[in-house]
Amino acid sequence: MEDVTTLTKIQLDALREVGNIGSGNAASALAQFLNRKIDMAVPTATILDFKDIPTILGGPSTLVMGIFLKVLGEISGRFLLLIPAQTSIKLLRTLIPGCEIDDPLNMGEMESSCMREVGNILAGAFLNALSALTQTPMLNSLPSMTYDMAGAMIDNVIAEMTAVSDKVLMIETSFIESEEDLKIHIFLLPEPKSLMLLLHKIGVN
Repeated sequence: MEDVTTLTKIQLDALREVGNIGSGNAASALAQFLNRKIDMAVPTATILDFKDIPTILGGPSTLVMGIFLKVLGEISGRFLLLIPAQTSIKLLRTLIPGCEIDDPLNMGEMESSCMREVGNILAGAFLNALSALTQTPMLNSLPSMTYDMAGAMIDNVIAEMTAVSDKVLMIETSFIESEEDLKIHIFLLPEPKSLMLLLHKIGVN
């Protein structure tokens, strides 16, 4: 499978269910981390061009926090969390007592470390659920983080991933805490051989 455009509707539905299981586990982990009730919207699984991602986020000039991790193991690839600026501010104010930050550009080491840990927890919980589902160990690397315009950020991702495909499988969901919309875009970018193996492991060839 050289690119995700060859996926059938049955395969895409199966991957959507994978996203549902992984995101559900991530939502539970986030609720425990925040010590608050977290509701999760039903995930969607979509195939789209890399170049279209900034549009989903509000346009190429929209400022977004990106947390990147490598997926390690027999099923490998990359895991990307894109968090709108306002969501990142809400998370920081929830997690750090007395935090009054109003612009992610003003983050210090404590705030940066906190956001990387959020990415680590969400990715780890998502991949743990996937590991249990596929009976295949999956680990994530330490997270790296950047805050930039969506267009520039995705250009950097494209530079790394175009050798694999110019398309991406996006599993997207929203986490709702109290009355606030904590929207987090989750992108699972499996390597082509890993995508075939993942589908085989969940019984959809």
